[in-house]
Formats: sequence, structure tokens, C-alpha cells
Amino acid sequence: MQKLIKKETQYTDSMFFQIRLTSRYLTLMGNQAFEKLSFPISFEEYMILDTIAYNEGICHRDLAKMLLRDRSNIGKIAASLEQKELIAVIPDIRNNRSIKKLKVTPSGIELCNKMYKKLEPYINILNKELKKEEQEMISKSMEKCRKILDEIVETQI
Repeated sequence: MQKLIKKETQYTDSMFFQIRLTSRYLTLMGNQAFEKLSFPISFEEYMILDTIAYNEGICHRDLAKMLLRDRSNIGKIAASLEQKELIAVIPDIRNNRSIKKLKVTPSGIELCNKMYKKLEPYINILNKELKKEEQEMISKSMEKCRKILDEIVETQI
């Protein structure tokens, strides 16, 4: 019978597990809040709408890379948001290639603002428990970790 290789920590005691678990909790919290508040769009649609709002004119490909989603997934969600008149898709050309730029409509901005006000209590739960310095330290550490992973992980987006 083969034995496991002796290592310093098991997976559930590792940084990788903590990151994955935290991500899952944030997704669950978002989905639960959106269900409880009966929002007209899903948590995933909101994340994409908010990202487009702060990155006006972003194209599908760049949005997919930023959010680590495949372009077909971004395309489906963008089509849903466009159908709901929350974003506009503007054809453009970049490097002699046809692209679709995304822009939030005035009704999309209005919805984002209304939703954010209702989401603030959920966001403030962590803000109350974690000092600003702790949040900045976590953000910087996570960004450093992500940049390292970005160099070694192959993505097909």
C-alpha cells in the first residue's frame, strides 16, 4: 500500500483552501442577498453591470479576462443586460477587428445605485469587523497572489 507524501500542511489548513472558501462564502452571501432583496437581476449580472460601469467602453474579451469568465458566458450575460436595457452594445473596430464595446445606460446606472444602497448593510458587515488597514493588507496580498498566479496559469479567454 502506498503512503501519502509527508507535507507540512494538509489542503484544508492551506492558504489555497482559505482563499477558495472565502470566495465561496462571498458568492453565497451575494446570491442570498439578491434573493432576499428580490432584485430584478442576478448577482452575476450585477457584478458584470458594475464592472462595465467602472470600465466604460470595455469590450467582451477584456471583460472576460478581467473577470476570468469565458467570452460566451460574458456574451450571454451582456445580451441579457442589453435586453433589459441596462447596457448598450456599441460596435467598434480595434486592430482591424470588429469588437463590441459595452456601456451602461442611464437606467443601468440608476439600478446599480439603487441596488448598492440596499446592499450596503451586507458590505458593511465586513467593514465593521475588519479595520481599513486589514482590508488594505488583504487586498494587497490577494493582488500579489493573483499576479503570481496570472504568470503561471494558462487561460483560454
